Amino acid sequence: MKLTSKTLSSQVKEAVLGMINQSEFMDKLPSEQDLAAQLGVSRNTVREALKALENEGLVISRHGIGTFVTRYNGNQNIRYNISALDSTTKIISEHGYRHGTKSVYFDVRMASEDISKKLGSDTPVKILYVERVRTADDIPIVFVEDYIPYADGMLEEFSGQGDPSLFQFINRYAPVSFANCSIHAVLSDARLMEKLSLTEPKALLLLQQIHYASKGSPVLYSDSYFITEKLEFNLIRRCVE
Repeated sequence: MKLTSKTLSSQVKEAVLGMINQSEFMDKLPSEQDLAAQLGVSRNTVREALKALENEGLVISRHGIGTFVTRYNGNQNIRYNISALDSTTKIISEHGYRHGTKSVYFDVRMASEDISKKLGSDTPVKILYVERVRTADDIPIVFVEDYIPYADGMLEEFSGQGDPSLFQFINRYAPVSFANCSIHAVLSDARLMEKLSLTEPKALLLLQQIHYASKGSPVLYSDSYFITEKLEFNLIRRCVE
């Protein structure tokens, strides 16, 4: 099969997904060079597609050894490698869903003592507080509360953005370089049930993340409550040599 239309990396990704669906666990995929020859694209395009699949936890690449299948792709859940730091908008759209936002609320306030400490201050910090429900094809998948150290004009700029990626918004002030993530299992209370349109209590995955600029200063703290029936996080664990 030759690929000739636009968005080649996405097409290569789908072609390799077809191979994964026919593979056994830990089967080795063809080399980048062989895949490039089979599909009529460059090795860089193949490498980009394989990286996207590794971010979803479906393959693992080992330099000098090859790329191996690590999971089947048998259901329609959104899968993502939790070690990769990407926006929810990007995760949803890269899986072929229409990303969206509902129940948006934001204001400027003084952060609590606990949130201020997470943002690196022993005294109260003025923040832009944002809460949103992110959706995939209009189906709620995560409720997010974001706490951003306030800069002049931030409220006005955010209110005029429509439905921006928060990463893109924050990067205008202080680019995010890495994050420290704490993961917890929680049971939805009445507030979370209302936000996520749940009819009964469900177990949720709570990601508490402090995002840092390259020099280590906190630029964002967030609490993200994921419906695990809709989104699966994967983590590829490697042996320490």
